[in-house]
Amino acid sequence: MRNWMLALMVVGMVGVFGASAIAQDNTNLPYTTGDVFAAIGNGQVDEFTPTGVLVQTLNDTTGAAFTTGMAFDAAGNLYVTNFSAGSVSMFDNAGNVTNANFITGQVEPESIVAAASGFTVGDAGQNVINQYNSSGMLVHSFTGLTTQNRGTDWIDFQNSTTILYTSEGSSILSLNTTTGLNGPDLVDGLPGIAAYALRVIPTGSTDAGDVLVADSSNALLISPLGAILQTYTLPGNGGGDFSLNIDPNGTDFWTGDFTTGEIWEVNIATGAIVSQFSSGSSALFGITVFGERTTSQTPEPATLTLLGLGLAGLAAKKKRAKV
Repeated sequence: MRNWMLALMVVGMVGVFGASAIAQDNTNLPYTTGDVFAAIGNGQVDEFTPTGVLVQTLNDTTGAAFTTGMAFDAAGNLYVTNFSAGSVSMFDNAGNVTNANFITGQVEPESIVAAASGFTVGDAGQNVINQYNSSGMLVHSFTGLTTQNRGTDWIDFQNSTTILYTSEGSSILSLNTTTGLNGPDLVDGLPGIAAYALRVIPTGSTDAGDVLVADSSNALLISPLGAILQTYTLPGNGGGDFSLNIDPNGTDFWTGDFTTGEIWEVNIATGAIVSQFSSGSSALFGITVFGERTTSQTPEPATLTLLGLGLAGLAAKKKRAKV
């Protein structure tokens, strides 16, 4: 996020550092596969049904003005980046905060990716990508990385040795995790004001291997060679398309606009709007989906069941020309 965004809002941050376990309040609800989680700030995340019905509000107790990227581990625990507190909080799979300061010491953590071995965090405030073990302890830092406007910002794994990331500029950059050095940019000259959240489409999903990116005015589908394959029009978008994640069904993605608070479910192949609703927030800086599809870890059992019902028809996918 840009510095001017921070100036537009009252920063009500509680400075909490160190790993501290928070007692569960037992008032929250187990997550449902397909539900959408919207990071809305003030240490909070709203859980919605896919049609926009509010299920519950999660509070990580940090009071961080901006909550942003999120990820689930294989057990269904939710991890939320607190952009303005430099930390990551952990919830169990029923919405109870179990560690408000699971990861600390970041500057402006924007995105987090979960894998079996631990977590990788992108940070808009520095040219570093940090890796943590499953207990939240720092194990490795990739430093001195190329950036554009805002650090390493949003990240995802393209494969086992390549991390793609945006820096709120017009490129999707890359890191070779074997050498620790930047690789070639995936694409330069994207049309939006700034490129934000991105997701590499995993095996078993429509257009596997392609990259989805929230590019301010539109969402884009990018080929592994950097060609723009599709531009997704988002009704009611205010120019702040920012957050993005892939639905458990493997055929749709979710994206959200921080200026209007609108959330869309979009069909990857056709661009059709499957669902649209308002988060009710002007601080919508993160979206994830329970059972989300990622390249970094095996889907949850519920996700595998859903995918098994309809993947046969995906083999005949067609690449589309740039819109």
